[in-house]
Amino acid sequence: MSAHLPLWASMVDQPVGSIEDTFTTVASRHVAGIRWSFLGWPEVPERGLYAEFNHAEVSVLFNAATREMDERIDGHTVFVHVRRGNGDGHEERQASWLAEQIGQTVIGPPQL
Repeated sequence: MSAHLPLWASMVDQPVGSIEDTFTTVASRHVAGIRWSFLGWPEVPERGLYAEFNHAEVSVLFNAATREMDERIDGHTVFVHVRRGNGDGHEERQASWLAEQIGQTVIGPPQL
């Protein structure tokens, strides 16, 4: 099987929930990732957040700690992709607000 790696596939226009369980079962023992693109972060004026559609993605990495998947760990990493701000802390506020929506907190520093 390793002769066929790395492997990249696209599942454009698949409904949420249609492939995640199968992918997780197959890939979770290896370094792998799944990314949801073409999302949209809503405007949250009370938090100083504006709507974002160009830089709105979520990635889950299995057994990797970095976006490049070059640091193997025993566990999973979730990345929330947001537009890099101009030093005003927007990306931290956006990531924190998104994490709060699922009852979580941001536990690591931004990766550029």
